Formats: sequence, C-alpha cells, structure tokens
Amino acid sequence: MNYKKYIMSGLAVFGLAATTATAALSTDDYVEAAWMTTRFLGAQRSGEGPNWILDGTNHTTSFTKDSYNGKNVSGGWFDCGDHVMYGQSQGYASYVLALAYAEFTEGFYDLYTGDYTDYKASKDYTMKGGKANKVRDLLEELRYEADFWVKAAIDGNNFVTVKGDGNADHQKWVTAGMMSTLGSGEGGEPRSITGNANDAFTPGLAAAMLAVMARIDPEESNQKKYLSAAKTAYSYAKSHKGVTNSSGFYESSWWGTGDDQRWADGPFLASLELYRTTKDESYKTDAENWYKDLIFYAGSGTRFGYSNVVPLSVVLGESVLELYPKGTYKDAQSFLNAIYVKNVKDGIFTKETSGGDHFHVRTPSGGAFLYALYSKLFDDDSYDSMIEKNVAYLLGDNGSKKSYVVGFSKNGANAPKAPHHRGYYGNEDPGREVDSGLQPPEKNKLLGGMIAGNFNSGSHSGTVSNWQENEVCVDMNAPMVGALGYILMKKAPKTDEDLGIKSIVKKDSTKQDSIKKDSSKQSVDLLNLTAKKFTLSNYGSVVTVSHSLNVPFKVQVFDLTGKLLQEVKSEGQNLEFKLQRRGVFRARVVSARSSEMFTVKAY
Repeated sequence: MNYKKYIMSGLAVFGLAATTATAALSTDDYVEAAWMTTRFLGAQRSGEGPNWILDGTNHTTSFTKDSYNGKNVSGGWFDCGDHVMYGQSQGYASYVLALAYAEFTEGFYDLYTGDYTDYKASKDYTMKGGKANKVRDLLEELRYEADFWVKAAIDGNNFVTVKGDGNADHQKWVTAGMMSTLGSGEGGEPRSITGNANDAFTPGLAAAMLAVMARIDPEESNQKKYLSAAKTAYSYAKSHKGVTNSSGFYESSWWGTGDDQRWADGPFLASLELYRTTKDESYKTDAENWYKDLIFYAGSGTRFGYSNVVPLSVVLGESVLELYPKGTYKDAQSFLNAIYVKNVKDGIFTKETSGGDHFHVRTPSGGAFLYALYSKLFDDDSYDSMIEKNVAYLLGDNGSKKSYVVGFSKNGANAPKAPHHRGYYGNEDPGREVDSGLQPPEKNKLLGGMIAGNFNSGSHSGTVSNWQENEVCVDMNAPMVGALGYILMKKAPKTDEDLGIKSIVKKDSTKQDSIKKDSSKQSVDLLNLTAKKFTLSNYGSVVTVSHSLNVPFKVQVFDLTGKLLQEVKSEGQNLEFKLQRRGVFRARVVSARSSEMFTVKAY
C-alpha cells in the first residue's frame, strides 16, 4: 500500500479490456475460487493467529503486544498488503462477509481446518491438502475477526479504530512477524493505537457484524459475547459522529464533506442488525430514525465500497423495514440499477474504471454482491446471469484472459504474479527492497487475494511496488467472497446435513415478506430494465395508472418520510383509485418485472 488509497469519484469510463467470453467456468471452478478468496482472510491475521502464510518463517505470530490503556487489543485482520489495521475498511469487510454468510449460508463450504494444521500435516497448501472439520470455512475466518472486535469495543467511550502508523509501517518490506520485532519507527512494537476517535461509522459496522455473528454462530457462548460487544460498539457509535481520519491513508473526507457525509450508515446498519437479532423494537425505532438521516443522493452516484455503503443500506432498509430512500431514488432495485446497469458494458459493470488508483475490481465485485443480496431478499433470480458474468470476468472469463485473483488460473487465465503484499514473499530481511526480485514460497502462490486491477490493459503489471494495480485488501475480497457464496448456493448448495454440522442460521422473522419479482431463471434484459412500463397521472385526488403489459401489479403510496399510506392492486387492468388525503406523495408501481416511482400531488 502506498501513501494514498484514493477512492476516486470521477465518473469517466474508459475503454474496457476486451470481454469476449472464453470457456465457461464450471461449478468446481467456482468452488476453488471461493476456497481461495476465503482463505486469503487467514493470510491477513494479526496477533497469535495462526496465519497460514507465515508458516515456515521464523516469526509465525505478529503484533501480540497491541494494547490500549492496558487492555489487550491484539488480533484482527490487516486491511491490505501492509500491517496496519484500519478499522474503516475492516469494519466494512467484516460486515459484508458476515451478512453474506447469514444470507447465502449453503454456498459456503467446509474444506479446511481453521487453524490450518491440516495443511501443515499434509504439507500441501492446495485445496486438496485441506481437511473438513464440521465448521464452514468462512465462519472460522469470521470468528477470528469478531473476537478482535470484542476486544476493540472496550466501552461506550473507548473503541479501537486503528492500530499502527502507516508511515512507519511502510519503511520495510518484510513479513508481519518480522516487522513486529523492529522498532516503532519501522512499524514494530509497541504500536500506536487509536481508541477514542470521533467515529460512528467504524464502530457502527463492527456492531452490525457482531450482531450478525450473534445470530449465525451455533455456539451459545459466542452468541452471548458477540451480542454484548455489538451493544457496546453501538453505544459508542451513537455518541459519536464521522469517521476516523488516518491522514494520507484513509481520509475522513472520502466519506463526504459538509452536509454530504455518509457516516450515519454505520449506526443505521448496527441498529438494524441488532433489531434483526434481538427483535427489540427499540432498535427498530433507532434504525428508522437513522434511515431518515442517511445521505442517499451522496451515495447514489458512485459504486459500493467501504466509503459508500448507502446502496447496502437502501437494500436492507427496504427488505427489512420497508423504508425507501427519500428524494427521487425510488426503491432498492432502481437505486442499484442507476449505479450499475446504466453503466454496464458487455454485461460487466464498468463505472469508475478510469486511470490508476481506482481499484477497478471493486465495481463488478461490489455490484455482483449487492444484486446477489437483493436477489435473495426479494426472491428475484432475474439477475443471476449478470451476477455470474461479473464474477466470472474477475476470474479470467474475459478476452484478455486476466484473472484478478492471485493464484486462480483456471481455463488458461493469467493470474497476477506480483501482488503488493508483504507476507506473500515471506521475506524476513529488512535490507531487501520491494522490487528486488523477491519470489514467494510455493505454498503462498495460492494467496487468493484479489488485486486492484486495471481493466484498460490486456496484461498485469509485474511491478510489486505498483500498489495502484497490485494491492490486495480484505475489503476487495469481501464482496467477491459473498457473490461466490450466492452463486454456489444456487448451483451446488451444501446443507448442514450434507456437512454433518448443527444448524447455524436462525430464520429472521423480522424480514418482511419478499416481493416475488421473477422466478423464470431467465437472464435479465439489461436494455429494458429501466424502460418505462407504466404511466401515472392524477387529477385532484384521483390517480390513474395505465400500462402496456397485461400483468398483475400493485401501487403503494408513501408520504415523504417513507411511511406506507395505502396500497391497491390490479390483476392486469388499468387502475384508478382515490388518494385518502391531500398533499405530496410518492407512488410506487410494482409488477413481477418492473418497479417505478412517481410523485403525486393531491389537492
């Protein structure tokens, strides 16, 4: 990672590398990709570990002395190819993964043992060298991170958001274990710890992750400790504002400035997940109140990522609480389509793929995850082909045959060979430079991290220091792992009975009845998704809805706060009805294949 990790907001779309399809990926290929991208999280472990990528080195643990006001806060994931722990992106990654696990559980397999002793014993770090242990792999990786958040949530006035100093950390190109032995000026121990930042976003997403973990973990002791820590983290988030500013690395301005700040999504998602887990109506009230303060317009013009989780808030707000974004943004489906479908090229989400340091892979992977979540929550499989196409593109199913996952080279795809990741090369010599020709141990070649990428070039950069293209981060892997889980849940699900494990996920009774949007398993028509299907007009308080399709539909009328006022249905005929009161309202017309929003003035 270099001194700037820009989240660029430019909207220019440059030429995408050719997307002519190669041989289709098989289900087994997706299984291997999911295994690899999930196990990458184990290469990011700080603390006692174990961290599989440090196997065979002289220093197999790292930063075990991390403490804040005398309290042990070691552990958690490194955010990227460095050894600082930035909670701003880590909170995002851990929540996205926990949410994916909760919703796509049967798409996550049990292929290895979470302490990696199976690979050590077999001396084989390929997928074949792993051994099932009756715990889904992603759950084991999530537990490691959740246990750190439990430590980080000290009390309502103290919450750890950053561990380490980025400038010191970037002085030496060595493994985490080796760096721990160096002085503080070179990234070693003791490290600086930020535990009282004015930050609501990071503890909010950590609380959301912990609340989900309290819902999905089968161990009662884990459920209790995760829920307790979730409540503590939420308490901190409620009494703070903004995002931690880590100058030069994660700027708080990336979450917006002035009236356009997007930090409130953290406590909103925390309260929503606490409500889903506990069924406590006070959390529902909190979530509804936070939702009214979200800056939807500031999150509708850019892709989903750690500094913009507004699209995720919209999907969950509608599916769980039946809330809709204020302004002109209609509903979750149209909100996502405005970001992704309207900027699709050859079926691939291409928005924000100009120039360097845009981290191109975030766009298709984030879009694939959001549509997967939408599809699950709204029982709509019309996006399945599009989801799979974007994931396959990142795995090398493209004209350039470029895989963006380190170690994944199915169907002749060219995998990255120069990831910007210190642990990958296993170097423990502080005198070696980043571009000094270091080569990774054989076992590390299956790293599984997804590089930032460059869709405008037909080949990968071979320069390790080129972080703009070769950086690997947990926040980039998270939506990819989630989307792969959705694909496998549909293609080759593994039930608890299949794996011989006890039930994990409890049915979420707070979720509203989903809107059945499509069950035909046909690919979505990208050109017609946003085409107008309905017309709506009104005279006084009488509303008329007409359409060219002979399909059932319903009309929902909301006030400007998003409260549902009335609902009328049609079996296919044009519809006329009367508004129940005067004022300005939003009318949503929904059919199995379309959803449109209109403004109505009744007088």
